[in-house]
Order: sequence, then C-alpha cells, then structure tokens
Amino acid sequence: MRCVAGAGLLALVGCNQVFGIANTTVYDASADVPVDIPFVRLTWQVAQVLPSGDPDPTIADVPISPPPKVRYAPLGGPFTDASYSAIDGSIAVAREFFTPPTTWRLEYTLADNVPHEVQWAPESKHGHLTVPMFGRADRDAVPSGSGYTIMPVGGKPPYTGPRVFTTGLWTEGVVNNYVSGATVSYDFANAFSMSGPTGRPDPTRGDRALLVDYRLTSTNPSCRVADGSAALDSAALQAGSFSMPHSAWDAQTRPVASDRLDTPAILGRLPAALGNLGMPPLQGSVSFGIAASTSMPGLPGVPVNPQVSPMSFLPAPAMVMLFQCPYNTAGGGAPQLPLTAQPVILDHFPRLLWYELVEVRTVALPPPLPSIALASGMETVIGATTSDGFAIVFPAAIPTAMTLTTPEAGVADLAGDSEMVAIGPARGSFTLGFTPEPDTALRADYYDVTLYRFDDQGALKTVRVFTVTAPRVQVDGSLFTPGAIYVFQVRSYKGHPNAQQGDFRPVDYPYGSAIVFTRTFTAS
Repeated sequence: MRCVAGAGLLALVGCNQVFGIANTTVYDASADVPVDIPFVRLTWQVAQVLPSGDPDPTIADVPISPPPKVRYAPLGGPFTDASYSAIDGSIAVAREFFTPPTTWRLEYTLADNVPHEVQWAPESKHGHLTVPMFGRADRDAVPSGSGYTIMPVGGKPPYTGPRVFTTGLWTEGVVNNYVSGATVSYDFANAFSMSGPTGRPDPTRGDRALLVDYRLTSTNPSCRVADGSAALDSAALQAGSFSMPHSAWDAQTRPVASDRLDTPAILGRLPAALGNLGMPPLQGSVSFGIAASTSMPGLPGVPVNPQVSPMSFLPAPAMVMLFQCPYNTAGGGAPQLPLTAQPVILDHFPRLLWYELVEVRTVALPPPLPSIALASGMETVIGATTSDGFAIVFPAAIPTAMTLTTPEAGVADLAGDSEMVAIGPARGSFTLGFTPEPDTALRADYYDVTLYRFDDQGALKTVRVFTVTAPRVQVDGSLFTPGAIYVFQVRSYKGHPNAQQGDFRPVDYPYGSAIVFTRTFTAS
C-alpha cells in the first residue's frame, strides 16, 4: 500500500522514512520505491543574533506556530482543505496544479485571522512563501511589572526624548519617567515590538538593550536626532521590579552621507504616476537606523506607531531609528543629513537609509461617516555596512491605471475622477488589472493587493490580502457585500528577485515599494 500525503509531508503511514523539506523524496514501505509528492512551503523567515549579540549571518526557515490554516484551489474554482506541516512548513498539493504548470490559488490564514491568497504558478517543490520575523520565533512572556532603572555613568541630564531599544528581540519604547536627574525609569510594558509578539529579552541568547536620547534640531523642529546612547550591560528583566544594569553614556555622533533627493526625475515620478489618485502637496521623510539584516525584506510591513514614528505614513523598516526628519519638497531641496549617535555596540549590524514620499488623498464618505485620509506613495530602503555613501534610488515600479473588470457592469475605472464607483452585482468573478510604470530601470517583483471594507465607523477593515506576480488579481464577488464601501490598496515590491518563480526567500537591495489606493467602490 502506497504512502499518502494526509498531512503535508509528515503523516505518511507505512513509510520507511520521511524526509524533511530539504529533501524531495519519501519511500513506500511495501515496494521500497520512491514516491514523488508535490508540495510548496510556507515558513517564517527569521533573522536571529548570535550569543555574542552580533547578527547571525544565517537566515533560518522556521515553521509557523501556531500552524496557519491552509487551502488551495484552481483559479476561479472551490477551495480544498490542506494540511500544514508543523515540522518543515510544507503543504502537499495535488499534482494537477504542476503538470502542466497552471496559475492556482493558495490561501493561508495566520493568527490575525486575515486570509492571504497567493495566485501563482510555481514549479513543484520550488514555491516558498515567507513571513519575515526579526528575532527568534520562540519567545518567553515578559515578566509582569518588569523594566529597567538606568543610571548611565557620565550621563547628560536633562534628557530631552529618551527611548529604550532591545535587539535580538527588536523593540522600541518611549520613556515616560526621566525627571530625576540622570536616572531613567523604563517600564517594559511600553515596549513596542517591531516584529512578532513582544518577548522577554534573554542576554544568554544575545539580546541587548540600550538607551538612546533624542533632540529636535534648531533648523528643523520636527527633525528628531539621536545625540547620545548608553548600552546596558544586561537586558535581563526581573518580575515585579526594575533591574539596574550598568551603563556608560556615549555622546559621540557620526555623519551620514547621502545623495540629495531634489532631482525632478525623482520628485516628479509619484505625482505623474498617481494622476487623479493623488492630492498635492508631496510630503515625505528621511530616516536612518540600524537593522537586523540586509538578507531580510527591507519593508516587512511594520505598522506605523504614532508614538514611535509620528511623521510616517507608510509601513516602516524594522530598525533602531537614529534620526527621522521630514522631507519638505517646498524647501528647495533636501537638507544635509544630521550628525547622529550610532551606538558602537551595534557596529556589526547593517545601516539603513529609508526615504518615503507620499501624497495624501482625503475621501469624503457618505454621512454620517467621517472623511478618511489615504496615503499613496513610494519608499526605498538602502543598505550599507557603514553610514557613508548612500546612493538614492526608488527602485519599485508604481502601479497605475487600475481597472476592475466586472461580470455584469463592464470595466470600472478605479483610477478616474470619481469615488464610489458602481461595480454591479456582488457575484461572479472580478478581475483587478493595473500597469506598472514602463521603465526598464524599475522592477515589480510581486504585488500585495489588499481589499479593504469601510466599517460603520468609517475605519478600514482588511477583507483579504492577495499576492500576485503579474499585474492582475482575480477576485471572487462573494467577498463584496451589497451597499458596503470598498477600496483596493495595490503595493508593488522590488527586492525579491526569484518571486516570479515562486521563491520569496532571496532578497536584494536597494529594496523598494510603491503603494497606491484606488478609488472607492460599491457593489449592488
């Protein structure tokens, strides 16, 4: 009796041996012959640190826990439940989807309960989807009532804007209690995780903690710059009390060198591509920081935290941000980048320069719903081993000319002059199409297309995220509720050179993205 793939590649009853994901063959015990089982993979892509605290050069593929719910289907056909391997992240898929290769759908739902649908045509055993995780996957709970009391030797009171960071498990938190001279009291409950759930830092596994103080520059009062730091000698936390690690204040600052961002070729791209979907003025920011790895995606979708990054519009990199300044396009060009503290303890980590340019469109929703601001823009993350010589380029092609082909109402223009576009009855199959900028110097390795619905308070609620490598998405009309208001966010990515073949692991820099919100629309 032959082995059957009842649970990924794992529960193969009667097999002599079950090979992991690095292998592609299992054996039938009755005949001792190889059995070929088609599969794809879905894993966390994890950047960890060494026990020394320096970055681990090996990026790990780790099965997602808790295991995601997974299903697959032909394009336009019904879904079939599948099993996810908690050992190697494999998902066994029917052979018919690979012989010959055809575009099909894989749906996975993580712990946030947001369905992700990938429409792709990978070769068997070559499709590999990843969810970036900065810091190890296994994390202990943060002890209740824990934090740090920090009294740096040679500290420079009064502090003007201190924050505490941890690396290894990457967090940032604003310090609210620093009135007593050189002493900073930091409650770890204020820590904001840059990736995954907040966990307990473990010094034995390389986790570090540091205090960074910020000032606002005199030339630009909105420009926040690190002007000193103190590395704690231990990141350990104790339940019910604040630990008191030793630290010394380092007031050294260093320059950051970059091209200027004031060329018409750069500044004119976004307004030209957005057309009716834009709303001047062009706004933006420039940020510099230290990140876990440049073998990981530069824009992993870290949500904007207004307390941590008040001037950001678009999803941010996961990094210790050492300065963030607004880019005022009306000011006659980019200012010289400021001198900033760059903690010596993080010298082995890569430096990142992050630019974002946006236009914010205000959409008036039907009363009594409030108006909502939708930010479309482009961003770039440039990596370097030092803070010298950042060459500015926005490498991702901007999506343009969004249309929705409907089963009964023709082609709806979602990039035209008007909001609340009528798309006809909420049934059948719809196709969202768009066109990337026609420039051979730009890339769109893949797209994330998010379908949002406006709730009864006028807030955006995610219905489904589609991932595609071609500029079109097939959408099931059952996702639309008659009378509800929807909008698509189309986001291109440059930085995944093998995405077209279904392998999302390799990453290259400069890393870029472009985000465009379509017109709002309704179904009947």
